[in-house]
Amino acid sequence: FLIYAIIQFRDNLNQGYISYSLSLKVGTSISFFSSVIMAFYTFVYITYLNPDMLSNILKMTEQAVLQSNPEISEEELDLALEVTGKLTQPHWIMIMGVLSGTFMGFLYSAVLSFFVKKTDSNKIS
Repeated sequence: FLIYAIIQFRDNLNQGYISYSLSLKVGTSISFFSSVIMAFYTFVYITYLNPDMLSNILKMTEQAVLQSNPEISEEELDLALEVTGKLTQPHWIMIMGVLSGTFMGFLYSAVLSFFVKKTDSNKIS
């Protein structure tokens, strides 16, 4: 998706040329806006469409912790579940989704921009 969007921008909107920095900026911007859309969808899904999802995550986390460490004390288990419960609130999932999606898009764009860039040899710098 990113490579297609960057190439379309280069060929259709920028006369067939694009610098590395502009390509990186376009790719990161696309990643940011797609991450915002995805985070909003996830928020709506968790909050309204499947509100039991968070309690299922906590149950699976408790089972995984007990399987990996059967001798864990009740206090440590409660602390682990409390931290997991705080980090799986819809607003935190939304924020982390936007941040991680934008960061990964930046990394992908950094690599893709190296291959997509095309400079105008007739242009005077």
